[in-house]
Amino acid sequence: MNKKSIIAIEKILNCINELEIICTGRDDSYFYDSYEMPILCSLVNEVEINLNKISTKIKRKYDNVNWCVIDSYKEQDGEFKILKMGKVWELANIVLKKELKRDLSNILKMELPIYYTNYCNQQHERFLKNKKFTNMD
Repeated sequence: MNKKSIIAIEKILNCINELEIICTGRDDSYFYDSYEMPILCSLVNEVEINLNKISTKIKRKYDNVNWCVIDSYKEQDGEFKILKMGKVWELANIVLKKELKRDLSNILKMELPIYYTNYCNQQHERFLKNKKFTNMD
């Protein structure tokens, strides 16, 4: 796993946590009647942006994850696919938490130790290589 994918997954999890906090104890009417709906839209959009940053290799490796969860809620509107407010609410309140949170957390639990082990090994190799060249002088 590359660092870009790790950061994207961490950002997605952060957005889902924020959505969970913001939506707890509130219903869809609260957001439709308030000025806070753009916050939900923004956080769902941030999830979508970061889903697109995750490498294809990771998406193939974890093909059980619904990587297209947001796209599956979009509707065709002329030549564009859009998310209607009701779908944003569903995604924000239920779907992202249910569909992605656990899966992405599990991916990080499996992939982070491997990533950091590889990173540390690369740094150690680089150090030894530099030390070897320094000692030759």
